[in-house]
Amino acid sequence: MPSLPLKSHNYDFLLPLIHSMYDEIIVYDDNYQIVYVNNACQRHYDCSPEDMIGKSFFDFVDRNCWNNSILPIVYKEKKAYAIKQKTFIGTELFTIAVPIFDLRGNLTYVIMNVRDHLSGIPLYNPNYSYQSSKPEAIPEIIATSFKMKHVMDITTKISTIDVSCILTGETGTGKTLLAKYLHFISHRSEFPFISLNCASIPTSLIESELFGYEKGAFTGAHTKGKKGLFEVAHGGTLLLDEISELPLSAQAKLLHVIQEQSYLPIGANIPVSVNVRILAATNKDLKTQIANGLFREDLYYRLNVVEIYLPPLRERREDIPELVNRFLTHFNFKYGYSKTITDNAMTLLCNAEWKGNIRELRHVIERIVVTSDSPIIDAVHLPSAISNNNNMSLYFTTTSPGSSFDSKVEEYEASIIKEAYQQYGSSRKVASHLGLSQTRAHKLIKKYVH
Repeated sequence: MPSLPLKSHNYDFLLPLIHSMYDEIIVYDDNYQIVYVNNACQRHYDCSPEDMIGKSFFDFVDRNCWNNSILPIVYKEKKAYAIKQKTFIGTELFTIAVPIFDLRGNLTYVIMNVRDHLSGIPLYNPNYSYQSSKPEAIPEIIATSFKMKHVMDITTKISTIDVSCILTGETGTGKTLLAKYLHFISHRSEFPFISLNCASIPTSLIESELFGYEKGAFTGAHTKGKKGLFEVAHGGTLLLDEISELPLSAQAKLLHVIQEQSYLPIGANIPVSVNVRILAATNKDLKTQIANGLFREDLYYRLNVVEIYLPPLRERREDIPELVNRFLTHFNFKYGYSKTITDNAMTLLCNAEWKGNIRELRHVIERIVVTSDSPIIDAVHLPSAISNNNNMSLYFTTTSPGSSFDSKVEEYEASIIKEAYQQYGSSRKVASHLGLSQTRAHKLIKKYVH
């Protein structure tokens, strides 16, 4: 083996070595963007380096790739930290994040060293094992609105009955969380809750994931075989998320499992008996899928003993204040802040469209917490898509039914001036903020504020 050119000033040989390290090495620039990650990311997040490089930290937060992160704290405090994490595929990580500075003392990069449990490498002290700090708690679901109270009533009623159930609703409405809640209030709570996103697994692998395989069942199979998720979930609950994406071949085998409570792993001769409650979730109309020949009608009726529809956030606006406060408390604790939110900002959040539903709201609150400099979150800190689109509709729709056009415009003008003066406190700053002359700003403040 040739010696490494350690005394050379050409360090190009180092990059392939770093790329092949067992530990994950991930580098962020000074604004949450990933500029490098090595091959270990595939083991941790089921993503290739090409999938991650060039993307924002927040892209992966939105996908819940890990349960917490130290990156915003390192940016804020400009010093190294270590943290324990768990990824969405269940990998437990220990991460050390170190800020890198230029000659002027400006933070330019954050480099992270990420280690998981060893795989295929002998361990010198094999008696050591990781112990979870606490058991998983029953998920808390906000249900102030009438529609969500109805959802919770149905969920409670079927929790004691082992029937299959389909959870329907738009993306981000909380179908997975409700499935977990249903599992943890049922008699199956002491057994596993397993969730599989059917859209995230290649068609060629979906059956081996669900039903497992015997050793040597096919080229590339693990020498010891593999348990399927049905066997892993035995006694508990299996959630098949995005069930509409399940291939027809797997649908036929799933129907057999539901009917017979047994199945044959790939390459096996002896059936495996299972006792699993099956929940399915989808954001598509399965009846349309049936009409188009993409979903089996017999499987639909087997799964759809009970259907629970989760309304979009715009149909349950009464729940938004409590959701906002819960997310704010969570991210304050997670990132070490104590931020509060004004009534004005809360009103704007309650009147937003939220096409991404709860997932989008959660993402917005986290982004505001980690990026705003003020301890008080006001309208100015909200994304422009929310504040700009809501202001006019909000103030125009809250005027009295008989108001004229001129009076509505005047009310809207008053709201803008009052909000700007409350935030900036002087006619000069209000004028600069709104793009007015100071004389006009002074007149408007005198008209609407004093």
